Amino acid sequence: MMPMNRILLVDDDTVTNMLHRRVIERSGQALSVEVATDGQQALDVLSADMASHRPFPEVVLLDINMPGMGGFEFLENYATIPKPSAPQMIIVMLSTSLLEADQARVKADPNVYGFCEKPLRSETFMELAAIFHERNKGKMNSP
Repeated sequence: MMPMNRILLVDDDTVTNMLHRRVIERSGQALSVEVATDGQQALDVLSADMASHRPFPEVVLLDINMPGMGGFEFLENYATIPKPSAPQMIIVMLSTSLLEADQARVKADPNVYGFCEKPLRSETFMELAAIFHERNKGKMNSP
């Protein structure tokens, strides 16, 4: 599998971001890992991508509970912005919360691929990378 260009971690916890970055970097499946500490920063990253005609990150790992703009508020705002045609970005909600209401809300959002419990494990990330590549066969640009 060819590595993805960019992964965006959206979480306010520094230690969690360091752990997730390590898991992703050790996988060899991403050329770049970026961090946003809340939903607004993540939207700013995507806005900058659109303004510079740069592709969106291939995978966004989005925490549910953050101060400022949380994961669900990010999704509400994300739903209103134009999306690039390819490759298709995968958004995965990450949380220690196993509340049924949160899981139901994640399942109901068409922009979210799924829900993973924190911390992200290397096996889980490799599954996400494989899913991304399968969903985007023929759409990926060569480097």
